[in-house]
Amino acid sequence: MANNANAGYDGEAMTRPSLLITRPLASATRFVGRLAEDIQQSVTIIVSPLLEIVPTGAQVDLSPYAGVVFTSSNAVALAPNGNQRPAYCVGNMTAERAKAAGWTIAATEQNAENLIAELARTLPIGPLLHLAGRHRRGDIAARLTGLGIKTDVQTLYDQNPVDLSAQALALFEGEGRILVPLFSPRSAAHFIERAPKLHNVSVVAISDAVADCCQMAGIESVMVVAEPTGKEMLCAVEKILQGTSLA
Repeated sequence: MANNANAGYDGEAMTRPSLLITRPLASATRFVGRLAEDIQQSVTIIVSPLLEIVPTGAQVDLSPYAGVVFTSSNAVALAPNGNQRPAYCVGNMTAERAKAAGWTIAATEQNAENLIAELARTLPIGPLLHLAGRHRRGDIAARLTGLGIKTDVQTLYDQNPVDLSAQALALFEGEGRILVPLFSPRSAAHFIERAPKLHNVSVVAISDAVADCCQMAGIESVMVVAEPTGKEMLCAVEKILQGTSLA
């Protein structure tokens, strides 16, 4: 965890900052919808996606595969119905959406490293198909194949960068604090590149890798959540916006 994980979150200055959500639109809408009602009613919330999910139009043939790997809910939305085939998922939200789309959840881990370790331990019958976005980390398919679990990968969507909206940019015209939850190093890099200033920004980071990006850019107020999950991100954001200590 970053050394300054709780920096900037312990005083009146952090009470009721504006909230800027930069996730892709569907994910951002879900995140805002899960916030406590008092926050939704009393805090300025701006949704300004920095990544646009663009389907590739790829047609998925599941017939050669014994199951699939999902590392994002975006891939679940673009995949065929599971018809109760096994799915190995990263993240509870991904698993929930996969289950709703007809997949049988064979394993759920909170990050790719843990999922690879679990599959290495259980050695499921392959081959598997990793359904994913164009920008992905960890080379999961190659690593699983190297472990003896033949895995292919198919790209279902691209993640195209977009600029901050006029509403989002207006937040930076004042000196009020802006709270920004960031869910990946790539989205952090896009935010840093497009934000007109950073000195009034506080970040909730899903991982040390995200925090490192922010600290290298000079954002001093960075908190890393205890576990890399959407639930932990939501909890941290709510506590900050309700003026609750994170200690």
